[in-house]
Amino acid sequence: MFFNKSVTPARLSQYLASRVVRNSTTTTSTTTDYNEVRHHENQSENWWNPSGPMAALHALNEIRVPFIRDGLVARGQVNADYINTTNVLQDQKMLEVGCGGGLLTEQLGRLGADITGIDLGERLIQRACKHLNESSPELVTKVKYRLESVDQHAKAHGEFYTAVIVSEVLEHVDDKVGLLEACVRSLKPGGSIFITTINKTLPMWIGGVLIGEYVLNLAPKGTHHWDKMISPLDVQRILDTMNCQTVLINGSTYDFWRNTWRWINSTQMCYALQAVKQT
Repeated sequence: MFFNKSVTPARLSQYLASRVVRNSTTTTSTTTDYNEVRHHENQSENWWNPSGPMAALHALNEIRVPFIRDGLVARGQVNADYINTTNVLQDQKMLEVGCGGGLLTEQLGRLGADITGIDLGERLIQRACKHLNESSPELVTKVKYRLESVDQHAKAHGEFYTAVIVSEVLEHVDDKVGLLEACVRSLKPGGSIFITTINKTLPMWIGGVLIGEYVLNLAPKGTHHWDKMISPLDVQRILDTMNCQTVLINGSTYDFWRNTWRWINSTQMCYALQAVKQT
């Protein structure tokens, strides 16, 4: 499809929505599939077990935390006095959308960020709060959790955050356009949105989903669905309509036999993306 000057961002957004959100609900519904919420809530008790069903998610922190930290440093968002310190994210107001049990939220809080994690899974938020209070009480002034949608949150926190994180969430959402639009609304001009997800490719579907879930049991069966997967190009196109410029895309892969993640020169399997909201 070719676009001319008469195509507005709104019309482009509608077009992309028809391509990548074929199963979307109506515009008045939430952006999250509640079947997905229940599926993940079933793992809430084991969320913080590094050897349990969330093992790969625990390991992902090894690359996604530095990706977020370094991305903010590179864009000049971090005070020079904090660079190369353990409080590198001091004074950063951050939002994690779809925080689950808080694996990433707490880690960013440990680097000094004032971070809010939101999720629609009540049991997940309860698990996140329990771990925070019992295992990381020193972070209670830095980390907050809320049971609400990103659309609800953005209405009260417009242009509030220096960074919004959407990690391992897009592949579970029907209305990706709606979710990302709400994320961008909550982001300050000049702030960054960070996304990690799986690519919509046959290698990822066969190796990462069919074999990973149904043969190797690396994730609970039914965790990922082809129709909900999305390519980095389509994510970039959606963000373009929202005045967000993509500045970095890294490919990654999971070595299940070592339970480690690494960056690779291909986005065929998984990817991490950083985009900046233009002023």
